[in-house]
Amino acid sequence: MIHFSDIQSQTKQSHSMTIRHLETARLHLRGLLPTDTSFINELIGHEEVRRFLGGPVPAIRRDAVVSSYFMVDEREMIWLAETKDFDQPLGLLFISNHREGEDLELSYQFHPDSWGLGYAIEATKRVLEYALNDMRLERLIAETQSANIASCRLLERLGMKELRRVQRFGAEQVIYTS
Repeated sequence: MIHFSDIQSQTKQSHSMTIRHLETARLHLRGLLPTDTSFINELIGHEEVRRFLGGPVPAIRRDAVVSSYFMVDEREMIWLAETKDFDQPLGLLFISNHREGEDLELSYQFHPDSWGLGYAIEATKRVLEYALNDMRLERLIAETQSANIASCRLLERLGMKELRRVQRFGAEQVIYTS
């Protein structure tokens, strides 16, 4: 089990404390805090959330995965999306190195309680704007299973275009570009 003091010391070494706070009409997007570990554990262990992400992270590995979210490299960022009115955590958004090594990737995981309410599009749109305008990236990519229709639609609503399809993790993946 992760202890609060362990996360505090890791966070001090990580740049995640300096992640820029972003806002939308309804949401705060902020860096992770030690108090977020229980929500993150629930999210990465959730069957529906992880359906197209290789399945729920096994309980034995969850502490290590949660810890890794607090220790990202200098080009990577993680935000927790929460409602402005109730500070209700909704999901995580990432800008991280894509597995092919050249581009940065936008990825996200939202709790099913927030699905269908427009939070994911609102949050991903703001992170994409931040990446392109503030970070001045030429492009940002996103990868999702072609079977994940909701995620494909979200990326297309963001204005991202299909770049290519690849077979990876035993399924067809679609790579989108901004």
